[in-house]
Order: sequence, then C-alpha cells, then structure tokens
Amino acid sequence: MLVRLRADARRLRADLLDLVTAHHRVPAAALYQAYAEARGLPFADPVLATPPEHLLKKLPQSLMQRKLVLPLAEQDDAILVAVADADDRATLESVQRMLGRQLRIALAEPGALLVSINRALSQSGASRGAAAEVDVVALLDEIFREAFLRRASDIHLLPGENGLRVRLRVDGRLQDYLPRSEGADSNALVSRVKVLSNLDIAEQREAQDGGFSYRLPPPIDREFNIRVATAPTRLGERVTMRLLGGQESHTITLPDLGMAEDDLALFRQAIRKPFGMILLTGPTGSGKSTTLFAALQEIANPEINIMTVENPIEYFMDGVSQIQTGHKISFAEALRSFLRHDPDVLMVGEIRDEETADVALKAAMTGHLVFSTLHTNTACGTVVRLADIGCEPYLIGSTMNAVIAQRLVRRLCPHCRHARVPTHEEQEQLKISKATLLYEAKGCAACQGKGYRGRLGLFETLWFDSDLSRFVSRGCDEETLEAYAGKRLRYMWQDGRQKVLRGMTTYEELVEVAVPKEAAE
Repeated sequence: MLVRLRADARRLRADLLDLVTAHHRVPAAALYQAYAEARGLPFADPVLATPPEHLLKKLPQSLMQRKLVLPLAEQDDAILVAVADADDRATLESVQRMLGRQLRIALAEPGALLVSINRALSQSGASRGAAAEVDVVALLDEIFREAFLRRASDIHLLPGENGLRVRLRVDGRLQDYLPRSEGADSNALVSRVKVLSNLDIAEQREAQDGGFSYRLPPPIDREFNIRVATAPTRLGERVTMRLLGGQESHTITLPDLGMAEDDLALFRQAIRKPFGMILLTGPTGSGKSTTLFAALQEIANPEINIMTVENPIEYFMDGVSQIQTGHKISFAEALRSFLRHDPDVLMVGEIRDEETADVALKAAMTGHLVFSTLHTNTACGTVVRLADIGCEPYLIGSTMNAVIAQRLVRRLCPHCRHARVPTHEEQEQLKISKATLLYEAKGCAACQGKGYRGRLGLFETLWFDSDLSRFVSRGCDEETLEAYAGKRLRYMWQDGRQKVLRGMTTYEELVEVAVPKEAAE
C-alpha cells in the first residue's frame, strides 16, 4: 500500500503524508505518535500546554519557530521540551545551554507544535512579528479536513477572550483543536459559514439554523452535508456544525452495530416480517439512525419499494425515495403522501406527535413494514409513551414487532487495552469474582492516546410475540409490562455487562448510560 501511495504522490506531485492520512483516515498526529513509540520517546500534544513564561524568555523566538522547539514544563531536575526532530543534536545542545538544565525530549506533530509556539509567544508578549492575514476559506478547509480525519461528528466554533476556539466531538467527547491558521478573527469565520448556509450575516442577536454541502479537496475528495446552528453569546456568535452524509449507507452493516448474536438473529427476523412496526428509542446522538439504515440496507433489494421521511437526511441510499421534512411538509403529511405510492417499507425519522404516531401505526396495520424512532429511555417505556400521546393500546399491541432502546459507549482500543483486577464495587455490580479480569483504557498511536477508538452500541431489546401483543392490547403500565415480558426483554445493563466482560468497553462507560437491572435470561 505504501509503495502505491508513494507512486501516487510522485504522479500527482502531492505530499505523501497527506495521501497516507487521507487513505487511512487518521490525523498526522497519530503517525507522529506511532513514530515516537517506535523510537521509545514520549509523545506530546502541545494543544493544551501552558509553557512557563520564564523558560520562553530564555530562548530566542526565531529559534523556537524555525527549529520547532517548545519548553513545556519543569520536571524535577530536567525540563520537558517538545520537538519535531529528535535527531537535531546541535539545536538540542544549544537549547540545553540556554536553559541551563538537562532536557527530556518529547516528540510532537510539527503543525500543532508551530501553532502552540506562536500562541505561547503571543500570550507571553514575546512575539514581535506582525500578525499575518488569515485566509478564512483555507482555514475552514483545514478545520473540516481535521474533523474528517478524526472522525468527528460535530464542530464547535466558539468566540473566546483570546480569539477563536475550535472544538471537535469525537466518539461522543469534545476535544480542542488548534488550527494551523490560528489567530483568525472568529467573526470572519462565522460570517463565512453563515454565507455558505444562506443565513443573514447582519443578524447577530438571534439564533439561526441552516445548512450547506461542502466538498473537501483531494486527496480526501469527499462531500458532506453540514447542518448549521448559530447562537448569540456574551463574546459573540457561536456556531455548531453537524457533519451529515459523510458516509454512504452501504458502508453500514448490522454486525458492525455491536448487537449480541442472539439479539442480532431476532432483529433480522423482525425486519424481514412483511408488516408491523420496529421502533428505535434513545436520546439524540445515540445511533438510532445508523441502526435504522443498517436494517434498511440489509433488506434492500429491487423487489421492494422503500421510502423514508427524515429531517435531516443523514444517509443516502440508492433506489430509495427520501424526503426531508420542513416548513411546507410535516412527518404526518409526508407519510400520508407515501401511502399513495405503493410502498413496502416505510421509515419515519421520528415520531413527534399523536398524528404521526397514528398514521405510522395504521400503516403498519395495513400491510406495511414501518421503522421509526422515539425519544424515550427504555424499551417498555416506549409502549407506555405511545399510549400517553393518544395511541390506542390495541393498535400498539397488534402492530409492534420489536422495540429497541440504545445508547453509545466508547469502544476500547484493541491495541493498547490493559487488563486489571476488578474493584469490590465492580465485583458486586457485575456479579463476578476477583479472578475475572476487566480491561481499561491506556492510549497509543492507533487511538491517538485516548485509549478508545470508535463507539459501540448497547441495546435494550423487547421482542413481541402473539402472547405479548395480546397483553399490550389490553393496556398496561411500564412496571407491569416489564414483569410480564420475561425472557422477551433484555435490559441494557445485561447487554453492557457482557461487553465489559469481553473487553469491548469499560465499566466506567457502562455506568454512564445504564443502571444495574437484570431480567430473566
């Protein structure tokens, strides 16, 4: 692969590092961290570092910027110094003489290191150069490129006391990112985003929503749909951008979701039934749309007509009619319209009100397979929620095939996860002995030092059969349904417990999204 990328770099006259990061979808920092591990050196991420001002004053500004050297902290009898080239002995000897202490070398990614040096010099008042004009178009390209390489789901642009602050949500957690074009006026970047989103750039005192399509240039050469939301704050407008359509639906498969084998088999049976309803529940960002489209991809074939109503459209499927709702058409109106187009399978992005729920349930009763989502916390709570918004119990019981509540947790990096003895609390909650080892995050180049790579679904499943359908049709509350469901209900804690014991995630991740609860196995 590397040989081919080298040939492509020569042919295209492109930077080899850019081609490698685009092909493997990893940021340059991950490659430098892997190089540091191979050399037996520590790796430093200088983004959040605050170098001591008295150390900065001992080194010439030109030396730090030209040779990419930054003193990070004092450690006992030595000074920790971040460098881009650990083999530049002459520079390291000069720095050691100027600082008057032994050096401990840490390798850093050159681009991030230069930004951190410029920021540190600016904050300490040591920078004497004139501020360069920032190309806002190139800056936005850079931010989107880094978001793609880090597999971020959201980009936050925040005005701060010291200028623009960029944060990326990766695997459900926010992390700071310093663009190489640091120093840009946040107002200029916000205006650029608002122009692309067809928003009013003169209006800065009200929240606005919009969106646009954005294509990253080669070697990535990918197009995204971006959903944009702005809001006024004390220091200026902030922008949150959700990256949508970054992958086609054919890249999603049911086994990738992380369902247990028995649940996966039952889910496949449910989605192949000729009619009925399958509901996915959970908070925003819990992966419901991904699960739905994995299911649609599994059953898609030229013999069936699949139609979807969404807001927004997150995945694109060939041969599927997809409608985005808006001011002129609601979920219920779009769903009624679809019923006149001879559908076999319908997907409703979200049930928000009684009207949409009623149309969806009646479509499921009249011979259509309907997929949808609902914002509830538990699988049994979904049935009660439908009744609360006005749906008749007989409709719910006679149409429901399955209800699945889900959450996302971070997946342990398989390259660096570390086994340990469980604590007393973990032994009690997970019902294990001290001899059972658990795994915890450590951090390596493959996971960019986080200890986690990607996310994993935890599922609470309620499978309907004729007996359970008749019981729900008579009406019931959540506690009664839980007690009656028996083996047809599998709690999220049970699913998460198995994944913790298999080393797929950690106990800390499990307790964030689930409470200890056991049902009949």
